[in-house]
Amino acid sequence: MSKTKFQKNVLGIDLGTTNSAAAIYEGGRGTVIPSAEGPTMAGKMFPSVIAVTKEGQLLVGEPAKRQATANPEGTIFEIKRKMGTNYKAKIHGKEYT
Repeated sequence: MSKTKFQKNVLGIDLGTTNSAAAIYEGGRGTVIPSAEGPTMAGKMFPSVIAVTKEGQLLVGEPAKRQATANPEGTIFEIKRKMGTNYKAKIHGKEYT
């Protein structure tokens, strides 16, 4: 019987209350994945913020944080504190778990 070799890539996510980061381990080394918005004040981290606009567009990170004042009912900060609970986010009349 022949053995099949699988290449193992590992994705690591640091979900912080305020900021998050992601890295991939491949080819024997780890690499932090840069934020799509470019460098932030925290380096390659991005804000742990998500938002749904009134038009239904999903925003993550810096874009979500920037629109929070104009769309407070559609923006979620510090979701990590609610993980593992029965919390349901209510955004624009819809519930999200």
